[in-house]
Amino acid sequence: MKNIEVNSIEKFFLSTLLGVSIVGNILSLVADVLINPSDALAIPSDIAFSIALGTAYFIRNKYPTPSVLIITFIALFTVLYQAFQVPSSTITSLAIILIIGFVISVMLKGWVLWFMHLLTFTSFSVLFVFQFLTPSLRFQAEKNDTISLAITYSILYFILTYASAVLKYRYDKNNQQVTELNKELQARTDEIVAQNEELLQIQDHLNELNISLERKVIERTAKIQLQNETLIKYSYANAHHLRGPVARLLGLANVYDLGVIKDPDFFVHKMKEEALNIDLVIKQINSDLSKASED
Repeated sequence: MKNIEVNSIEKFFLSTLLGVSIVGNILSLVADVLINPSDALAIPSDIAFSIALGTAYFIRNKYPTPSVLIITFIALFTVLYQAFQVPSSTITSLAIILIIGFVISVMLKGWVLWFMHLLTFTSFSVLFVFQFLTPSLRFQAEKNDTISLAITYSILYFILTYASAVLKYRYDKNNQQVTELNKELQARTDEIVAQNEELLQIQDHLNELNISLERKVIERTAKIQLQNETLIKYSYANAHHLRGPVARLLGLANVYDLGVIKDPDFFVHKMKEEALNIDLVIKQINSDLSKASED
């Protein structure tokens, strides 16, 4: 079953009221045409009311207030006209006037509300005045009955319209509070969503920083490991290069101790050469270590 979406109680109530009124008025018109086709009062009234209801129905969404004014004006005029022409229909006319007052309380606001209530109340007050002063317009013979009926319907009109207005006011107030709460909740929801998005952005940024840091740590570790391997290789190679000159120096010292060669200058010259070789090897080691540190 398809759900009906109602934007506001006024639109829903107005659409429902007009729809029911149109159907009821069409049925009334058909009944009058079939049962009493010579009725010069009911049939034109039904036709005029049908035109007013159709017009109000088509403009109800764009112009709700004029739509309500159309149906209330036409309905009020029609029932008063029938009450003056056919006094026996006074009770029916008064019941319809009570319904009109209820519709006014529910659908209208501000000065239009008070103007229509004043017009409606004044209209049926005038009706009672004419019935009181004109015996031919009375649907009851006694004046006291007319006064009693006027007081009764005035009280009913006040009670019905006042109660409807109070209920509508409380509904509007509660609806406004709910709307404000919804707006506040929506604002808080938007704020939470924005904070979540900000937190996600921060988390993404932290993830990128962690990935970058891990990459740098890996690169730095690899670089240090490479430097260590290079240093070990150079240390081994350079130590091997130092062993040659040192061994030769030790050999010259042993030969000198044996006294095989008596020329001291020979030993000094050879030892100087080996010392220079050791110096070159040390300089090369320092150079290689500097390059390894720079890399």
